[in-house]
Amino acid sequence: MSESTATETTTYQVTGMTCGHCEHAVVEELSAVPGVASVQADAATGRVSVVSAAPLPEEAVRAAVDEAGYELVGAV
Repeated sequence: MSESTATETTTYQVTGMTCGHCEHAVVEELSAVPGVASVQADAATGRVSVVSAAPLPEEAVRAAVDEAGYELVGAV
């Protein structure tokens, strides 16, 4: 597998999401982080799955989640 097609999926726990609007806000902010290929958020579980080309710095993920108005608990 070449490096350009390699992906990594990381799941994070985020607190404060309660609805589809919350999910959209988190997805929008995390999608803007360099290297992120896709994001899926689930308000019911508070889980956010991020697919990226390489591991993401937790500070970048935390900043994006904070910008959306929610709190990153950490990777799960």
